[in-house]
Amino acid sequence: MHYSRRRALKLLGLVTLTSATGQFLALPPLKAAQSPASPEALADFMQISRLLTQLDELNTTLAQALLMTLEQTHPGFASALTQLKNRLQNQPALLQQDRLTFSSADAESEKIAQAILGGWYNGVVGKGKGARYVTYVNTLAAQAVSDKLVPPSFSYGPIGSWAHQP
Repeated sequence: MHYSRRRALKLLGLVTLTSATGQFLALPPLKAAQSPASPEALADFMQISRLLTQLDELNTTLAQALLMTLEQTHPGFASALTQLKNRLQNQPALLQQDRLTFSSADAESEKIAQAILGGWYNGVVGKGKGARYVTYVNTLAAQAVSDKLVPPSFSYGPIGSWAHQP
């Protein structure tokens, strides 16, 4: 009860202060990791994503969200992305493999490539407690099966319709 009362008094004080000044208090500026990525970084990310996924049409809004999340969760992501870009451009045979594998010396590039692909296909960046969900329905995995499966959590008929044979 004491906590709720204190919280209500703080809120009342903020409203009173705001009313007295006639304007809302300024919000703190966004941190660098929260600000949108530069157009150059987004262009590089899109280029690398197209190479890795082998798809030309990728959602730019989703790319922006994935890039921001990868920058927040992977220290040194910008330099690792540049290194991956150079590696893919200098070794085009990497993208011709059935399964994308890098040499042991390129472990960092492989880790970043897996993080990018995981974000696009699963909508998740990171693992365990550090995992961040960026999208659910708009993943490449959901798009790949969209002609056969209704996206999870979307109702497509009356209650119980899923129980009947098609």
